[in-house]
Amino acid sequence: MKTVLISGNFDPFTFAHLEYIKQALALGNLICLISSDKQVVMKKGKVNEPAFERQEILFLILKGLGVGCQVLINKWDKETLAVEALRHLKPDIFCRGTDKSIEDIPPDEKKVCEELGIEIVHVKGKQAHGSEFI
Repeated sequence: MKTVLISGNFDPFTFAHLEYIKQALALGNLICLISSDKQVVMKKGKVNEPAFERQEILFLILKGLGVGCQVLINKWDKETLAVEALRHLKPDIFCRGTDKSIEDIPPDEKKVCEELGIEIVHVKGKQAHGSEFI
């Protein structure tokens, strides 16, 4: 079975995140990468829930769904991207959320995926934006 990496702030966890996770689960075994507090502040200006709490919340949600997976805090990247995490974790698939599009993939993430042969998949959903607007 393929390994699928999803990444996000998950701050706060939303229904769109649940849809994202469900679609990613259909692709293989899941690794959930949660942005560090520093990354969340860089993107949103503030943290609603500390990373360790977001990690526990996501772990318990997945456990409730009967899904066993790794839920990791991104300790590899200093910026808001997942470049170094992709290099370290080497998933088969990098699954991007409903608030993303093929056109907006950061060049550094695209490059590392091409270098490592990681397939990029975009899930479909109703959410037009991420939780940074909450």
